[in-house]
Amino acid sequence: MSTTTLHLAKQNFKFSAAHFLIFDETHAEKLHGHNYQVKVDINAPADEAQHSDGYFMDFNVFKKFIKARLDVWDEIVLLPQNHPDMKFKKTDKSLEVTFRDRFYVFPLNEVILLPVTNTSVENLSQILAEEFYAEFKKYGVQKVVVSVEETQGQGASTTVGK
Repeated sequence: MSTTTLHLAKQNFKFSAAHFLIFDETHAEKLHGHNYQVKVDINAPADEAQHSDGYFMDFNVFKKFIKARLDVWDEIVLLPQNHPDMKFKKTDKSLEVTFRDRFYVFPLNEVILLPVTNTSVENLSQILAEEFYAEFKKYGVQKVVVSVEETQGQGASTTVGK
């Protein structure tokens, strides 16, 4: 069985976010940011890959969903909710974060806690791939590959589907 792959790597498939990686029990990066770039490959079975008009799906269906999803993480602080050394306390307007000997206070609407132990490109690509696949499979998509680069030439990708 053959497949057709749609490649989406638009200039506006990006988000700017702050994070830090936790390496081990004593080492972690300082809080910093990246201008992340995202690429999405969408696989459909070849026999279903084309409508009678010669195309699988209007790219805009996928592009609008991808862009809207990436905008959620744009200009935000991404933190790992599941790391054992991260402690959180919400107030009416802020999130207090304690990580080992560090203490941060962020406006509540400028931080997102992700269900991961680290905010790595590996985990970011996995979250996005799972969400995109869950949305796109209703169109007959069989597999989604999402690549997230934190800088040009440095990133990770995750494949979801068969």
